[in-house]
Amino acid sequence: MSTYDNQQHEGITKTTEKTHDEHVEDSIAGDLEKGKDLNSGNAEHSDLGAAWLAEYTGPRNEITDEENNAVRKRIDAFLLPMIFIVYFTQQLDKSSLSFASVFGLKTDAHLVGQQYSWLSSLVYFAQLVFQPLSVYALVKLPVNVWISICFFGWGASLCIMSAFTSFAGLAVWRFILGAFEASISPSMLVVVSMWWTRREQPLRNNIWYSANGMATILGSLITYGLGQAKTSLHPYQLIFLVCGLIAVVLSIPFFFLFPGHPTKARWLNDHQKYVSLERIRLNNTGTQSTTFKWSQVRECVLDPKSWFCVVNVFCISLVSGGITTFGPLILQGFGLSTFDTILYNMIPGAIGIVSNILSALAVTYTKRKFPVLLVASAFPLAAAAALFALPRGAEHKSKLLGVYFILQVYQCISPLFFSWQFANTAGHTKKTTTTGMLFVGLSVGNIVGPQLYKSSEAPYYHTGLTANLIVLGIMFGLIICQGLYLHMLNKRNIKRRIASGKTGAHIDLSLENSSKWQELRAKQRAGQVADGQLEGEGAYNDQAFMDLTDLQNEDFIYSL
Repeated sequence: MSTYDNQQHEGITKTTEKTHDEHVEDSIAGDLEKGKDLNSGNAEHSDLGAAWLAEYTGPRNEITDEENNAVRKRIDAFLLPMIFIVYFTQQLDKSSLSFASVFGLKTDAHLVGQQYSWLSSLVYFAQLVFQPLSVYALVKLPVNVWISICFFGWGASLCIMSAFTSFAGLAVWRFILGAFEASISPSMLVVVSMWWTRREQPLRNNIWYSANGMATILGSLITYGLGQAKTSLHPYQLIFLVCGLIAVVLSIPFFFLFPGHPTKARWLNDHQKYVSLERIRLNNTGTQSTTFKWSQVRECVLDPKSWFCVVNVFCISLVSGGITTFGPLILQGFGLSTFDTILYNMIPGAIGIVSNILSALAVTYTKRKFPVLLVASAFPLAAAAALFALPRGAEHKSKLLGVYFILQVYQCISPLFFSWQFANTAGHTKKTTTTGMLFVGLSVGNIVGPQLYKSSEAPYYHTGLTANLIVLGIMFGLIICQGLYLHMLNKRNIKRRIASGKTGAHIDLSLENSSKWQELRAKQRAGQVADGQLEGEGAYNDQAFMDLTDLQNEDFIYSL
């Protein structure tokens, strides 16, 4: 196995590019001074994977395709269902408000004016306020403990929320629910980054994110049944209570079954844990460090690619926030009855699942995210324009439904942005800060989106649809800019490697199928590939578990 020796350590420190921004130079020098040899056993400032590897006494062989596939399948079988269930229940609880709106929530809870819109936005205000806590907790606490606390908390909040029949009570507990939900999507991104390679991440991220569509489908069915139940409770109260209880009950076994780190998984033996870490070494993004590094926070805030993705996530979240909250009401404006609206609302859920899986497979096959994002963005852009222009009424129902369903392709865009940003961010504090920034953009977009759909404009909602057209156009342009910027960073890292005495080009094995690893490693060791010279693996990826950021590590290859 490759090790990071003192000579390489000093070489990196000496050859850091002088043309870097000053803050990057300072953080590189500081972290490399603090960084320890992976085999020394002292990993205070390194990754938790480094600490475990320092104590590991088993064979340190080059992992094979068979070993990689066996461990990956085991990880998929144990983790993916749990991640999917957590996100499903979050989306079910959050979406319960829009389901309840069809069954007289506004009347039964005495909501007037924009109060319904504010109930939707309050979740995202809470997420906005609690993002800093989420960032800090994801560094200092085991991820399984933090997720379990939040899981139980938002379920209990929704149960309590069912007791209120006025805006004030609903608003307070809707805010508390949002506070507990603030960490869930960021936590899922952290989990995926520490268990799967960059080639595998888009599909896994889109699988758990497709729970959003599943929540729409099953939530519609549950709501359909609960809406017809004869009880002393208002329909919305019964909906809130049942959805909340599902989360409370599921959070208990989750706490005991979900591992906080690959080295803590009871269903992996020591050699399988070793394989799981060596798989992630290829990403050059590490797993987790419990040292909170303010230098990485500063670097993240000053990194242009962070802001490209924040603005993009804001744009798609503005679209999502409005459509998610007012989707059932928009459908009613097409001339559908109450129960038809609930049943038709299942179709966008199915479209979300299919578009998520297809777009992730396209990314896996092409090894490129920005072309797939451009194609995916074209669908909601065209649909929003058509929905703005088409008249309303039962006689236009078929056209309106067709356009509305095309619009739902937007659901695959957010997870692709998350995968893109996380694949291009290294350093645990920087990764968690990145998630915080992304979900600030997400929260602001979801706050603004519903406010642009004014009840007085029903059933056309021209203000909301005009805003959708504007932000989707901005997003389309920024995707191109982000792709060009990442290409520039890759060119810069080639120059940095040459300056440090390495050959400039590298093969990014994290984007390749493991069946090709043996062949590509042989070419690396031979020092030749078709597109240029490659050095052996002895130096490449040795810094993967030093908790360096992507800007600090010249071996880092940005995923386009």
